[in-house]
Amino acid sequence: MTSPLLLPLQACTDPTLVGGKAVGLARLLAAGFPVPPGICITTAAYRQSLLRAGLKGDQEWELVCTSPAGERNRTLAHWQSLIRNLDISDLEVAWTTALTALGFPTNIRWAVRSSATNEDSGRQSFAGLYRTHLGIAMDSLGITVKDLWASIWHEQIVHYMRERGSLHSVPLMAVILQPMLNPLAAGVAHSVHPVTGRSFQVVIDAVPGLAAPLVDGLAPPDHFVVDRWGEQKPSWIRRRSIAHKSNRLTVTDTGLRWEPIPESDRHRPSLSDEDLFAVVCAVKGVERAFGFPVDVEWAIDSETLWILQARPITEVRPSAEMTNDDCEWSRTNLKETMPDVPSPFGLSLMERFMEDHIVAPYRKLGCHIPAGMTSTRVLYGRPYLNVTLFHMLQAQVRSDPSLLAEHMGGEPITVAPPVTPLPWPSFLRAAFLMMLEIRYVVVHGPARFVEMKKVANRYSPSFIASLSLRETIAHLEELRAWFQQRELTFGIAGGVAQCLQVLHRLLPRWLGADWRALFNVALQGQGTVISAQQILRLAELAHIARHEPVAASFFATHPWNPAEFRNVLQDTTFLRAFDAYLEDYGHRAVGESDVMAPRFADQPEAILAVLRAHLHTSAQAPGDILARQARARAEALHTIKQRLGWRLHRWWIYRWWDRRLRQFFALREANRHHLMYVSLATRRLLLHIGDLLVSEGIFDAQDDVFFLTLQEVSRLGQENTQDWRSVIRARRAERARNEALHPPDTIRDWETAFASLSESACHTNVDLLSGLPISAGTASGPVRVLRSPHDWTWVQAGEILVTPVIDPGMAPLFGVAAGIIAEMGGMLSHGAIIAREYGLPAIANVKNAVTLLRNGDLVHLDASSGTVRLIQPNSSSSPL
Repeated sequence: MTSPLLLPLQACTDPTLVGGKAVGLARLLAAGFPVPPGICITTAAYRQSLLRAGLKGDQEWELVCTSPAGERNRTLAHWQSLIRNLDISDLEVAWTTALTALGFPTNIRWAVRSSATNEDSGRQSFAGLYRTHLGIAMDSLGITVKDLWASIWHEQIVHYMRERGSLHSVPLMAVILQPMLNPLAAGVAHSVHPVTGRSFQVVIDAVPGLAAPLVDGLAPPDHFVVDRWGEQKPSWIRRRSIAHKSNRLTVTDTGLRWEPIPESDRHRPSLSDEDLFAVVCAVKGVERAFGFPVDVEWAIDSETLWILQARPITEVRPSAEMTNDDCEWSRTNLKETMPDVPSPFGLSLMERFMEDHIVAPYRKLGCHIPAGMTSTRVLYGRPYLNVTLFHMLQAQVRSDPSLLAEHMGGEPITVAPPVTPLPWPSFLRAAFLMMLEIRYVVVHGPARFVEMKKVANRYSPSFIASLSLRETIAHLEELRAWFQQRELTFGIAGGVAQCLQVLHRLLPRWLGADWRALFNVALQGQGTVISAQQILRLAELAHIARHEPVAASFFATHPWNPAEFRNVLQDTTFLRAFDAYLEDYGHRAVGESDVMAPRFADQPEAILAVLRAHLHTSAQAPGDILARQARARAEALHTIKQRLGWRLHRWWIYRWWDRRLRQFFALREANRHHLMYVSLATRRLLLHIGDLLVSEGIFDAQDDVFFLTLQEVSRLGQENTQDWRSVIRARRAERARNEALHPPDTIRDWETAFASLSESACHTNVDLLSGLPISAGTASGPVRVLRSPHDWTWVQAGEILVTPVIDPGMAPLFGVAAGIIAEMGGMLSHGAIIAREYGLPAIANVKNAVTLLRNGDLVHLDASSGTVRLIQPNSSSSPL
């Protein structure tokens, strides 16, 4: 049977007759996608025309493939010339008749596209190698068709096929003729990420007008990366890069024409979000219809999203597995216990801790963690927590991951990836294992805490002083191995999270809209949170100093020199009480999770400054503070019981979970408090290593040791020729550069994070800020912005502290502050637990509070509603 020379697009089902591109268009039409109508000049027409010129095709192709390069190029050029001079007038008459039957105006322009038999196949696409001609008049179609036929006989086609081992297959050329569109925007979309293969990301490049300048590399496109999981609607525009556009290519009755874009539109995106999501859905629909990843050329006019072609993506292996680059990251939880830019040793210790004591236990429960995904990552010297990973882990164990931001602080996750919960048998196993972890903490926690405190006593300065370098490193390794067997954080966090998950489900329904405020007040003043107890100890110290003349005189002196306190206060009751305080709390610090951070015992002047602020106000006596907390707690519990009404079982349920939560809050703070004893022992060992290496001329300063990683410190005792001085100097310089930068606290797209440094915002008067209430109460007072411990000396009693995070090391300030506003924090943050226990009004997650408020601004803080109202801005430019 004679093969047809022309076929309508919908009939193009035989790839040997119409080529890969035409088959793709026919499949698109059959699947219901809008494709411009047209016809295909088949490979039969191509073969017939070659035979008229005395070319059989097969023999000539074999000759081309076996000829040396120089001879091959001459042969190809000769055959291209023969093809361009073919007489195909009878074929022109046939396609003119077929195109006229489509019913378009006689002056319409045409798109002429290649459709070779080796094009757009599953193994090779030939993208960009064969030709497309746009804006062709009807009477010029013959020349254009022959040019496409001749494009097969080109060196780059031979080279491409040789590279893929397919020279044995003789390519044939069909040609597609379609009417030109005049789109508002056009471009290319990949149904999977063309570089990484991520199957949940659609990558779109778009330009105004026709897409030819984009395809030919003549115009920079708007670039979009959109996340789309499974059959869900597009969920998030992960990346949006808008190009400057000065001209667009359009089609007119006379052909293609460049038109200037109005100045006001040159920086606008080519696509609205609605159109962008429509393209995403369309390209994923094509992928589903074809059964493999595709790149799609598309165009949008005033009425329709047209699909112009679809071809397989052949150079990448699709994967639905997420990587670190696909996750969202936050400094929450880490920022509150580490300096803004931690030391290299602190970062390496943190990374090891997270892997060994947080991620590994989740694996033990049976949770799936994608290969290569980590719980932390560092940008510009600052650690970030993988909130996407923890969202996935919470969902797998059938907890509510939407509560993560409230519990941990930071911003809610933007894109929630689909997660398959653990099957019920696996979940029950995980629940049993978690129950054992929690039970172990309750039973053995207090004994473990005693052991941790003994560690600090064992590694006393006098014991360490006699150790050699190798002995010190050996003790450091021994301490780490000892700690591995006694760490309790995962079980404690599980107990707290379990209680909060249950109460968060029950209390909004049982207590009403203000449940959180009541709940926070009812949590205060139990006297079991060790970190909050130091506030009462400071109040006791202030009481002693106020009634002891020598101490009172010392704190009232102007100018005040806290460095002389031991000489001035020798043999006083205050100094003995102060030393007892340092014995119990001197191992704590601001940014204490970094062993490089000086402890309170190293710099007691900061605590003395807080005590001085106590003495400059009529601070409450410790007994009065406890009485105030007890009254507030009793009133809150009475209100809760009234609201629960006659349903006594609800009251019993609430009290059971309330007592359990208090128990784990106390354990959480006791755990941190005693972990810092292990940190103190580690710090002492490291500083001794620093001293030894300074004496050997290997280090310049004692604290150089903190600029090495955990693994590098382990190698110090080995014979090696490493130039540690150069390494440390480079890291000190890098840390100094990082400290001058202002990266965001939340990173939605890691791949663009390095370009997302924020400038310090100018002060702007704002009437109202809002955040997450984490400790109930109201307060009014002047703002005191705290960016570092150096700002402590300026704190005055009754001020509202405004800080990036509530570091648990800030607890000494809580006794003089009226309230706290933090840019980041959550219900489970250590600072929140301490503030609630003490009864200090506090709001977290107040975005840009440190830059929007300034010292001296008078504000009203309402930690019931989570609002901060500016009463009167400070007009002075003074920072004090």
